[in-house]
Amino acid sequence: MLTDVYPERLRELAKSYYFKNDKKQSKNLIILVHGFGASATETRLLGEFLYSEGYDVKGVLLKGHGTKPDDMDNVRWEEWIGNIQEAYDEYTPKYTNIFVGGVSMGGALALYSSTQMKFKAIFTISAFYHLSKTSSFTAWFLSLFGAHKQKNEERIKWYVENNLFSYSEDSIPAASQLYKMLRILHRKVDEINVPVLIIQSEEDITAKPEGAEELYEDLKTKKELFFVQKGDHILTVDPHKQEVFDKILSFLGEMVES
Repeated sequence: MLTDVYPERLRELAKSYYFKNDKKQSKNLIILVHGFGASATETRLLGEFLYSEGYDVKGVLLKGHGTKPDDMDNVRWEEWIGNIQEAYDEYTPKYTNIFVGGVSMGGALALYSSTQMKFKAIFTISAFYHLSKTSSFTAWFLSLFGAHKQKNEERIKWYVENNLFSYSEDSIPAASQLYKMLRILHRKVDEINVPVLIIQSEEDITAKPEGAEELYEDLKTKKELFFVQKGDHILTVDPHKQEVFDKILSFLGEMVES
């Protein structure tokens, strides 16, 4: 199993984190949510940047992630929302404003969670949103057999080079759970009533730009669609990440002042 190629330091970084500025009491907390099969390594650089700019940051680790691929097979999508809820419940009494942001599947989870929790605003990065009937059916059918899909070895090498801990295999049962959540999100998207920043790379082949445009059209709240001309699906570790980080920082600043 290619998961074994990950250095121990990445396994440690895969865990959840909480960055709190002890010298200056912040009234603003940002909850960051990673993507499918990934870990808190995916949001850590963004978390460190926002922390350096005066925000407290909680990076969650979703259930079934950060350990071994088999641990995702029996997880339900509601448990991922529950991980966000746990962070929200723990920190709500301590902060005036709580924001939520997510990468890939984490972006979709952030959107859904805002229909259950009261956030100041949301930002998504390369969020899954578009529903493919073919992919949804395939994931459901293969999930009956508990199948895993092996990732490309070059992609695993890329993960390690970019200090990411992400599974070498995709859990098809877990993918089926993702599609279940997306179907419900499409029905509930009208319930989102806080500002949303949608960030998308025009080069993304995993969550294609059309999905970001579809999300923008479906949202009825205050919204902004920000395209990055170049960049990988995981923009938080991409060479163009600073453009993304600066845009998020500007968005948060506007929300705090409003």
